[in-house]
Amino acid sequence: MKILSCSVIGGPATCTTEFKSETSEDMIHQAWVHLGTEHPEIAENIKNNPKEVNDRWMADFHTTFESLPVATS
Repeated sequence: MKILSCSVIGGPATCTTEFKSETSEDMIHQAWVHLGTEHPEIAENIKNNPKEVNDRWMADFHTTFESLPVATS
């Protein structure tokens, strides 16, 4: 299990919501649902990004996720 906060994934710096997951794909899904309900303006900005920007973010996120330590609790 790995853990990241909304602010680390790209949400507002003040958001402390945490996402816990075994896979990067599941964590992205959790974050996307959260952004859509709690930070719709950020979700809309992401939707309007060029495909290349979002593809680069996804690749970087997968690398970041793999480098995270496994949570012990």
